[in-house]
Amino acid sequence: DAAKVDAESSGVRTALREARDALAPLGAPAGLVEDVAAGWAALAAWAASAAQQRASVLDEAGREAAAAEERLTAADHALTAAGQRLLEARRAHTEAARAEQRVAAELAAADRTAEALTAQLGDAPDAAALAATLAELDALDRAAQDADQRLRAARSALTAAQRAEKTAYEQVAGTVRGLTAIREPLVPLGAPAIPSDDPVGGWRAFAEWAVAAAAARATQLTGAEEAVHAADRRLADRERDLAGVLAALDVPVSPGRSLAETAPPALATALAEARAAERRIVERRREAAELVERRDAAETAQQVARQLGQLLRSDAFPRWLVASALDLLVAEASATLSELSGGQFALTHEAGEFVVVDHADADSRRPVKTLSGGETFQASLALALALSAHLSSMAASGAARLDSIFLDEGFGTLDEATLEVVAATLENLAAGGDRMVGLVTHVAALAERVPVRFEVSRDQRTSVVTKVLN
Repeated sequence: DAAKVDAESSGVRTALREARDALAPLGAPAGLVEDVAAGWAALAAWAASAAQQRASVLDEAGREAAAAEERLTAADHALTAAGQRLLEARRAHTEAARAEQRVAAELAAADRTAEALTAQLGDAPDAAALAATLAELDALDRAAQDADQRLRAARSALTAAQRAEKTAYEQVAGTVRGLTAIREPLVPLGAPAIPSDDPVGGWRAFAEWAVAAAAARATQLTGAEEAVHAADRRLADRERDLAGVLAALDVPVSPGRSLAETAPPALATALAEARAAERRIVERRREAAELVERRDAAETAQQVARQLGQLLRSDAFPRWLVASALDLLVAEASATLSELSGGQFALTHEAGEFVVVDHADADSRRPVKTLSGGETFQASLALALALSAHLSSMAASGAARLDSIFLDEGFGTLDEATLEVVAATLENLAAGGDRMVGLVTHVAALAERVPVRFEVSRDQRTSVVTKVLN
């Protein structure tokens, strides 16, 4: 126990040293290893103070970052506005340059026009000839205006004639559309087609057909009215039946109106109410299921807490640890024993004693003392292999790993079939590569299957060890 306490104390001191060394670059205090409790307390106090300082620094940095972000946003807006103003200034400069070029071109054209007029007026006629020419031009202008008025009058007359023609065409087209609209619904009743080469005759034939069809339909109308009266009587019977059904379902309907008007909205209202009630029931069921689930979880947590409370007592916790380790070893050994015995035996424990389950005898349970010599060896081998596999996991922290296992004799009690199973199991165990398996045996058949063996021979004076490779 003292060694275990020393080992745990050394582990805690090592953990403290590692924690302090990791925080040394951040200013953790030194000299905390001698007194572990005081060292942990000092390290925790320093860590809390350092965390508070870094939290304040982090808050200040966050505020500065937010302010910098705001300044950056303002700078971005200012840059965008300046870019827009620069773009507008460049556009204005471009427009001014283009206007200057246009003005220069117009001025040059005006100069060229003035020079041309000056050149043409050099040999211009005198005032009398110019006056006669102007009078002739005035007469020609008046004649052109008279001709233009006559042309405008002719165009107005042509436009009026075109409008009259369009109106007449539209009236004819409207009449045709109206007749077509009348004929189209009658096509399923056998209305005759209207030929394109004789539309007037076609419409006259259609009118004659319509008169004859109207007379025939009048005869059919009498029978249809009788059928309608019969249908009304059947409808009244159906309404009485529907009223009975609605009354049975407690669906209220408005009195004084036909069921054809009141039944659909009443049924829709009743259906909506039923669906709302169904949703409420589903919601209540879901809430009840959640309550049951929370209750079950609480009961499970209560049971776990009760069991933990029982197990963590000073007298129960060691027994629980031992029982858990024993369960782990027995489960591993039982699987190995089942393989060694060809599925005949399984291993368990009761009241601290190992018990064998014999599947060949209706799963009977009996003590391991009742096993034969070969069966006892199989059970012992299974437990030894299980212990070697889980020794490091069940040992205290820092325990050495079991990398090798030696089996000393016991093979002579096995028959050939069992010896073959044991040898195959050991070969598979060694082939895994995670441990070394050594055998001490006098059985030649088993020794020959070992890949590397050391044979010991004796004489009167000494013993000789010889390495043999198979």
